[in-house]
Parts: sequence; C-alpha cells; structure tokens
Amino acid sequence: MKRTIWLSISALALSAAVVIPVIAQPPQGGGGRGPGRGLAAGAPFLRDLNLTDAQRAQIRALTEQRRAQGDNPRQKVADLERQLQVAVFADAPEQQKIDDLKRAVAAATAEALTARVELQSHIAEILTPEQRAQAREALGKIGGRGGPARVGGGNSARRQR
Repeated sequence: MKRTIWLSISALALSAAVVIPVIAQPPQGGGGRGPGRGLAAGAPFLRDLNLTDAQRAQIRALTEQRRAQGDNPRQKVADLERQLQVAVFADAPEQQKIDDLKRAVAAATAEALTARVELQSHIAEILTPEQRAQAREALGKIGGRGGPARVGGGNSARRQR
C-alpha cells in the first residue's frame, strides 16, 4: 500500500515538473516576430544569443525534423492528463483505471522529457562555447521568474463567473 502511494506521488510530481513549465509558457508561434523567435519551442533564450544564419538554419531544421515525426510528447501528456481528470471526477471512479492512467502519464512525461533533453542537447552542440555560457546565464535568470506563481494566471477564471 505504501509503495503504491509513493509511486503515485512520484508520478504526479514528475508530471507536474514537466507540465507546469509547459503550461506557464506563452503560446509558441512562428512568423514575423523578429529574429530568432520560434526557433525552438521552450527555448526563448536563444533569441538573445546572436545566432548566425547557419546556426538558425540548423536549429530550425532540428525542430522541423522533430515536428515532421508527427509525435508530440507534450500533447500526449496533456491528453492523458485530461483522461485522468475525467476518470477522477467520474460518478463512480474506477481506481484501477486511475492507476493505469497515472502510470501512463508518468511514462508519457518521461518520454516528453527525454525528447526535450535530446533536442536541447542537439541545439547545444550547434552553439559556440560562449553562446552556451550565455544560455546558462539566461537560464539561471529565468529560473527565478517562471515558477509556479505564474501557473493558472491568478483568480481571473473565478472572477469571471
């Protein structure tokens, strides 16, 4: 029993660790927003690295290749989490179904994390040592701003009712 509880807590913590930053991200879009934008979803700090045209092209090719694979790990996590919420709020919740969905969310979250780290590793290989240092510095600054306080946007949903 304790093991199941700890596994559930671990799965929820892992999924929250990936989903919260995804939810907190502003919508990603391409076209016309200026140089460097939209190069790598989830990596807005790339804008400030003074990338060469060749680096931009390489990063764009990596992200397009990932999109062309048609496998969107973030979307899979989001879909599974919606299914989990529906199962939890069912009139007669089935614990086995909930447990299966929790395991599926944890697995999909790990898959999404692996895909993101793989893409970021490929991008890091393209950058110069100076650009990687700038990226580390920028990421250190972002860490203080993008925490859980941004998630949910306050009480605006409740105020609208």
